[in-house]
Amino acid sequence: MDKKTPENPATGEPGGPREPDKLEENGVAEAAAEAEIAAIVDAEREAEAEEAVLAEAELAAELEEPADEADEIAEVEAKVEVEVEAAPVAAKAKPAKKAKAAVRRLAVLGSPIGHSKSPDLHRAAYQALGLPWEYDAVDVTADRLAPFIDGLGAEWRGLSLTMPLKQSVVPILGEVDRLAEQTGVANTVLLDDGVLRGFNTDVSGIVWALEAAGLESARFVHILGGGATAASALVAAAELGADRVDVYARSLENSVWLEPLAHELGLMIRIRPLGQADRSLDIPDLVISTLPGGVTTDARYTDSTRRRSVLLDVSYDPWPSVLASAWQAVGGRVVSGLAMLAHQALLQVRIFVSGDPLEPLEDEDAVLAAMLEAVGIDATGAALESSPEE
Repeated sequence: MDKKTPENPATGEPGGPREPDKLEENGVAEAAAEAEIAAIVDAEREAEAEEAVLAEAELAAELEEPADEADEIAEVEAKVEVEVEAAPVAAKAKPAKKAKAAVRRLAVLGSPIGHSKSPDLHRAAYQALGLPWEYDAVDVTADRLAPFIDGLGAEWRGLSLTMPLKQSVVPILGEVDRLAEQTGVANTVLLDDGVLRGFNTDVSGIVWALEAAGLESARFVHILGGGATAASALVAAAELGADRVDVYARSLENSVWLEPLAHELGLMIRIRPLGQADRSLDIPDLVISTLPGGVTTDARYTDSTRRRSVLLDVSYDPWPSVLASAWQAVGGRVVSGLAMLAHQALLQVRIFVSGDPLEPLEDEDAVLAAMLEAVGIDATGAALESSPEE
């Protein structure tokens, strides 16, 4: 009978127990294998540990970089501050450059115009204000006024108007102020973004000149002449408190247009021939002559009237006028037309600078003083001692 193969009691597998030499040999092999595995595991752990250390070092380096950059920025800023503090004081205090004011053009228009003092007044004003503006005198007749204005460029800011343009300009204006509308007379034009704005500064010019000379009120007024400036003189008389005005004109027919204005102002008005002015027995407080310069007048006033009445002669070339000489001959009070011209020009400068005749100029007293000096008169309208007007 076949013998059965014995089972290995340790494993239950066929083959029976292993021989002692075989067991010893296998045990040594297994121990060596386990040692090798342990060494490999230890090596891997050491490698992982080294990688972890490297990773931590890299992370720390990344975290430290912004601080380093901040330190560098702080060092640069500190260096700049030191350099600024070490710089000369004058360099710190150096003022910023101001933008240059644009050059604007202006002019007085009329015919004839060569005698006009408006350029002297306006140039003195703009110099005092530090404005590089140009102001000229241009001979323009009434029929050439509209084409002249149409041809003006964007550099033009405004115009002053004298005879014979103060009425003919009104129909071509886009806007007018209250006084220009009331009188139908504009002596100032502002070129405002394509709109022609008209103003009457003659009224305030008359009132301010008389007040500066010491006349603050007048109940009865004579006005010589019936033209555009006579309308301004009517309104000025009303502002001075007048209730009665006599107008003496060379042409009664050409002066009747003043009657509706006088009635609107609440004034009693009489229009008479120019030669009858000396026949009045009622002495006026004020006589305003609006007659052109150099015109011989038929008006003759008594010595008594000339001594008691104040004369404002709006004409200033030639000076003294015939009337002014007659007043001065008896010691009467005379206000030069230059005073009126200067005060109305001050309002024009306000308009050209700000667009508003009610907006005072910066350091306006100094500006007016410069203007008066430019035409040789003081605040009262009297000629300065060194003035060639004497």
